[in-house]
This record gives sequence, C-alpha cells and structure tokens, in this order.
Amino acid sequence: MAEKQMTSLEERLNTLEELTKKLENGNLSIDEAISVYSQGMELAVDCKKSLDNLTQKVETAKKNAQEALSDNQEI
Repeated sequence: MAEKQMTSLEERLNTLEELTKKLENGNLSIDEAISVYSQGMELAVDCKKSLDNLTQKVETAKKNAQEALSDNQEI
C-alpha cells in the first residue's frame, strides 16, 4: 500500500511540475492561467498532506525502532 501511495504522490508531483511549466510558458489566457493555478494549488495542498502523513509514519517507525533498541539493551 505504501508503494501505491508513493506512486500516487510521485504522479501528483509530476502533474504539479507540468502545471508549473504551463504557467511559466506564458502562453495561456488569463482564464486558463487562473484555472491551471487553482489546480496546482489544490494539488500542492494534497501533496503536502501526503508528505506530512509519510513523515509521521517515518517518525513513528524511528521512535519504535529506538524503543526496541533501548529495550534490548536492558536485557
């Protein structure tokens, strides 16, 4: 499941990069640019939430590993 989530995150980041390139190109009408910008902002927020979630999982795993190592040293 983590692999699926990561792939999804990678796909979303790639899409965000494509949207950014469209905006930087400057060939969009104002309406199109606003639409692309809005899509990009929604995607950025979604990616941030995913990254925060993944960071929490890593921190939890790290804490659990440290506790396990501390418990083993007491034996």
